[in-house]
Amino acid sequence: MTHNNHRRISTHARFTRALSAVLALPVCLAAAASVAGDLTIEVSGITPDRGKVYVAVYDRPDTFPSGRQRVNQVLESRDRHLTVQFNNLPPGQYAVAAFQDFNGNGKLDKNFLGIPKEPYGFSQEARGSMGPPPFAEAAVTLNPDGATRIVLK
Repeated sequence: MTHNNHRRISTHARFTRALSAVLALPVCLAAAASVAGDLTIEVSGITPDRGKVYVAVYDRPDTFPSGRQRVNQVLESRDRHLTVQFNNLPPGQYAVAAFQDFNGNGKLDKNFLGIPKEPYGFSQEARGSMGPPPFAEAAVTLNPDGATRIVLK
C-alpha cells in the first residue's frame, strides 16, 4: 500500500468515526432524556398501629385518584410519619393519593354522602373542595427525581 492510499484510508476511517459519533448523538441524548428517576413521598398524620397506609402513584389525569395506578405500596403504620420511595419511574408528572385503612378492608371507607371516614391525602398537600383535587394541583414533576408531602386528614 502506498503512502497516499494509507492517508486516504486513514482520512476515510476518521470521517466514518466522526460521522458515527454525530449520528449516535441523538440516540444518546434521547436515552439521557428518558433516564428513570425516583419519587420520594413523606406521609404524615398517621395514627400509629391502626391499620395499613396505602400509597398509590398515578401518571394520568383521567385515572387519578380512583382508576388504574402506575404503582402502589401498602405500608405498616408504626409511626406518625413515614417515607416511601418509588424507583425507576420515567420522567413526567405524577399525582399521589394515600389513605390509612383503619378497619383493614383494603379500601377507603366513605359514609352515605361519599365523604371518607378514614384519613386520606394527596401529593403537594392538595385538597379538593367537593371531592379529590384535580391531577394538576397534586402533580409532582420527575426530572429525573421528585419529592412531595402528603398529610393524612
